[in-house]
Amino acid sequence: MKNLFLGILIFTFCKVGAQTPASAVADSLYATTNFTAAIKAYEALPASSKTTLQIARSYRGLGLKKKALDYYNRSLTNVKKEPITATEYGKLLYTQRDFTKADSIFSILVQEYPENPSYHYEHGRSLKQLYLKQPDSIRKANAGKDRGYVAAFAKAVSLDSTHQKAILNLAQYQLTQLEYPLVQKLCNKALEAAPDNVEIISLLAQNYYLRGFHSEAADNYERLLELGQNEAFIHERLGFCYYEERMYELAIEQYKILLKTNEEDWGLHYTLAKLYNFVKDYKKSLEHNDLALYYKDLPLDDIYMTRGTTYRLEKKWEEAINAFQEAIKENPGEGNAYHSIAICADNYYRDKKAVVALYKRFIDKFKDNPKYKYAAMLAERRVKKLREEIFMEKDGY
Repeated sequence: MKNLFLGILIFTFCKVGAQTPASAVADSLYATTNFTAAIKAYEALPASSKTTLQIARSYRGLGLKKKALDYYNRSLTNVKKEPITATEYGKLLYTQRDFTKADSIFSILVQEYPENPSYHYEHGRSLKQLYLKQPDSIRKANAGKDRGYVAAFAKAVSLDSTHQKAILNLAQYQLTQLEYPLVQKLCNKALEAAPDNVEIISLLAQNYYLRGFHSEAADNYERLLELGQNEAFIHERLGFCYYEERMYELAIEQYKILLKTNEEDWGLHYTLAKLYNFVKDYKKSLEHNDLALYYKDLPLDDIYMTRGTTYRLEKKWEEAINAFQEAIKENPGEGNAYHSIAICADNYYRDKKAVVALYKRFIDKFKDNPKYKYAAMLAERRVKKLREEIFMEKDGY
């Protein structure tokens, strides 16, 4: 009897041992990312939902997503009872842009597991893509109506206030609605959990930038540079923020960085020409103005205006007048050019009557234009003063 019991134990051990090593080998091959060998090993095992799932995962690891989807579909018998398999399947469907199927899976998961924020997030992602796939006419017709994906992202955030991706998507939507304080609140909350999240920092910087809070925007764009982000738009916006904050030297550095990647960008040369005027480096201003003129297609009035301004700041009145005249040739409706010519002539011409005529030309052309209302008022005051001086000189005073 004792020998019989021992024999049964040995038989049982051998039977189990014969199966376990094969399964363990397959799992080991999968764990070490030897996916092709793992697939062969799993296929040699008795078919089951577990082995089918592992084959699906292996195909996913190889990047063979269509085959992976086929095996995920085979392995998934019940979304409610197999949430892990369903989640993987739904995410893979999303990457293949099958948003309808992905949504059908996550809509079940959020009902069965309503306290899981990641399911609400994935549900929101699918809904968002389905919304974006709609024709523009339908989206415009439904403008202002509740969007399911927004509610899904909001639910995910309410369940987990540190869920970075859900916060990002919710904040992005709120930014399109111009809800700037809410975007700021969401981003700051996300950064409490992940201070180096570059997507959140970028969105917060954009939020400040659009509000005109240039100092705060600059702080966040600087942070992006510190974190190794080096995209052109960061330097461009940082340069503009410095410009608005009158930090001209810092702005120049940012635009010079941009110029290294595109030396023929007339806009960068034009901006640098203006900036160098602010720091009184007129030589460099003219150099960049020349390059802007060289690279820019017509019209060129704005560049000639900057060129004239540079000469005017240097008190090179004749050169300034010539530049402003070129601006008028390019754009006869540029009122500032007419006014600037009169001002330069006022400093350069001895003939005060000629100066009055130039001021009058500006006033007559632009006095009814709201854009030049203030300049026209100043010009009229100057004309009055010049006429008094002419009268006094005539009478020998």
